[in-house]
Amino acid sequence: MFIIYKCPISPIIIILIRLRWLFLSILILNLFFSSDIFNILNLFIVIEKVIILISIILAANLFLTITTTQEIIASLQWWFLPLTKLGFPTERLAVRIALVLDTVQIVQNFYTDINSDTNNKPTELFAKVLTCANTIPLYFLEIPELSKPPWWQWIYPLIILILILNDYL
Repeated sequence: MFIIYKCPISPIIIILIRLRWLFLSILILNLFFSSDIFNILNLFIVIEKVIILISIILAANLFLTITTTQEIIASLQWWFLPLTKLGFPTERLAVRIALVLDTVQIVQNFYTDINSDTNNKPTELFAKVLTCANTIPLYFLEIPELSKPPWWQWIYPLIILILILNDYL
């Protein structure tokens, strides 16, 4: 999928390298504390859990790279539609979430660009983030009109729900 959408692979590799200790801890904790006896079946179950986490990370990164900010806002507004019946301002929340997703990469680049000792690194990062927040240019963000998704797209959550509940039935 990454080749089809011409998405770069290097950010994914960096993310997976950062999460290697999480994957290792999941492997160790599930492998040695799930049952009393070491079993090859338990090993395959743990490897399956780690592969599922990796595929979720890949899907989330692909989603964030190929989806525009306006599409994210429109989809969040659609999912938050029941909250509007309660009087919750969903437009503001959707815009805030979309803007946070846009600026995460900028802050990550600040973290990797800092070349100092460990005592001053948080201070320099905080100063860079504040400077960026004060100097970032303003831009207009169009909030698209809500339109209902096609009826066939409602099949996807149903299939996912069936696959999840299949283990419990």
